[in-house]
Amino acid sequence: MLTDQLTSAALGVLLDAAQAAPALHIPRPWRIEANGHLIDIYLDDIARSTPDPVSRIQRIATGAAIFNLRCAAASISFDSWISIYPYPSDPTLAARLVVEPTGVPDQELQRLYTAILSRDLVRPAAPPDQQVRRALRQAAAIEDAHLNWLPVGALAVVVTQGGEPSDQIQAGIALERVVLTATAHDVRAECLNYTLLRFGDRPGTASR
Repeated sequence: MLTDQLTSAALGVLLDAAQAAPALHIPRPWRIEANGHLIDIYLDDIARSTPDPVSRIQRIATGAAIFNLRCAAASISFDSWISIYPYPSDPTLAARLVVEPTGVPDQELQRLYTAILSRDLVRPAAPPDQQVRRALRQAAAIEDAHLNWLPVGALAVVVTQGGEPSDQIQAGIALERVVLTATAHDVRAECLNYTLLRFGDRPGTASR
């Protein structure tokens, strides 16, 4: 039943994955509360009170953690649904994730969970080829975002339709799906700032 509490082992898998999301050079601005099969992701006081662009970066970092939660849920055969800012009157609650046991977990999210576990491995310095670039663009599109390639180097920026707090959470979700998709294709991906990514052009460094 969905009123049953998640096991400590399941919660450990979920929390470890969330903490593996890129913090974008800031302290992690989120906290997680679980009740039954509901997982609430709250923004801390800093993320709610600091001015833009700092709070924007914090919400994007929170979105990245949320996507990792979905991947981790799939890895233990849970399906998941997410609602961003489910209660507009409560800006502290950034998102609510519902997880439910399923016999058919999302195989793509399972594959990307494996990418979370291998993010620290050193990868080749080659930039993504056209096939991988298409996969990265598709990854962004799945999360209602665009991946726009810049004319200099293997650089790209994740863009969403709007600039509201919910859009910034969604940008973080899209950002992390793109990063993990690159990792799954054995392409190094690095977050340079809150939406700018660099792919495969720093030899001798890890993929984070």
